[in-house]
Amino acid sequence: MRADTATPASPASDARDLLRLAVPASLAIASEPVLNIVDTAMIGHLGVEPLAAKAIATSLIGAVSWIFAFLIFGTTSLVASQYGSRNYAACGEIFRHALVVAVAGGTLVASLCFLFAPQLYAIMGATPGVADLGVPYFRIRCATIPMLFSIYAAVGFLRGVQNTVSPMLVAFAMSGTNIVLDYALIYGGFGFPALGLQGAAVASVAAHGLGISAYVRLLLFSDYTGPYELDSRQLRLRRFRNLSRIAGDLAVRTAGLRLSLVFATAILARMGPVYLAAYEIVFQLFIFCSDTIDGLAVAGQTLVARHLGAGNARRALRLGRMLVGWGCAGGTVFGAAYFTLQQPLLAFFTDDAAVTDLVRTEAFLLLVVFQPLNGIVFALDGFLLGAHDTRFLMWAMLAGGLLLFVPLTGLAFHLELGLFGVWAGFSLFMVQRVTANLWRLFSRRWEGAFAAYHAGRGG
Repeated sequence: MRADTATPASPASDARDLLRLAVPASLAIASEPVLNIVDTAMIGHLGVEPLAAKAIATSLIGAVSWIFAFLIFGTTSLVASQYGSRNYAACGEIFRHALVVAVAGGTLVASLCFLFAPQLYAIMGATPGVADLGVPYFRIRCATIPMLFSIYAAVGFLRGVQNTVSPMLVAFAMSGTNIVLDYALIYGGFGFPALGLQGAAVASVAAHGLGISAYVRLLLFSDYTGPYELDSRQLRLRRFRNLSRIAGDLAVRTAGLRLSLVFATAILARMGPVYLAAYEIVFQLFIFCSDTIDGLAVAGQTLVARHLGAGNARRALRLGRMLVGWGCAGGTVFGAAYFTLQQPLLAFFTDDAAVTDLVRTEAFLLLVVFQPLNGIVFALDGFLLGAHDTRFLMWAMLAGGLLLFVPLTGLAFHLELGLFGVWAGFSLFMVQRVTANLWRLFSRRWEGAFAAYHAGRGG
């Protein structure tokens, strides 16, 4: 990594850079939870069992796909650090290797999920009615997994080269297509057959196909192809090794998180479909805040990796302090909005009185109160990812998810504390995460993590 001896840019310049990258990234990421919310609402009006079947499928696909989330986050950090060093050929080389992993890994995961779908629903504690609806739905959605992983790699590359606008446009096209097809295929709109829950799965497959087509056109037949050598077929074992270090940390970290969430889903499934449906609504609102503020985390990750790649650790630290304030402010806005709009939000999701009452009485206040802390967590996750501090993130997540949240969830079930007990445990898990991330930022140990990663790796 080259040394950057230039005077650090002003805080105003850092703020402009953050906004330039964060706004498109936030809009792109927010399109996914908006889609999930609309999808959940449409399915929710089919009844409690279809919504519970969708909740289990969402949890399972989230668990397996987010293990491969390193294809976004790892690729972004690695490409951005090379971009900061102006090594553009290496940026394209990292993407090509990530794409190979995406296609191979996605095909394997999709095949296994398809084959073992009934067993997975049984493990999750689905009732017979929920499983009968959910297994066919889940199997159709398995077709999206290889496409999703490939999109991860493409988005990671574009973020790394400081382009968050193109992923935003593709995300809008995918979500818009999915929503329109949801209405058409679930309810039989626009002359299409009414397929119910399975129609939602078909809509998802079609939208992912559109996304893949857009990224093929953008990366292989545009101005990106030449400078970044994206049309090269050369592969190097060294690049797979470099990716595997971050991939391993992030895969284990994400596995810990997703397994914790799957455990919570399984516990709630055993409480009954009403509890599971209520949890799905609260979790979708949490994810909407998380994914929107993740746009700020994406901008922070991209800029921190670029600044550290250019040898400018002082500017990276200043950016980290800015992310704390902005993340807290963003979470506060979401908390206030949820508090104000509680009634219409719940009515949007479901007209089932039992589900609505359960959300209102056992989880909604906790959801609102903890949003400012959640915002800091999401923003600083991006900072530490940009600093390649993935080993710390892995251990912090395993400690909080498996050693704190999972036992508290089991205790809530044992003590019959219902949804309140589960979401209270989740809130304490977020307190642990914000404490760990703030300590790591101000200890500046992330500088050593970045240097250690690049020592002897040639980038």
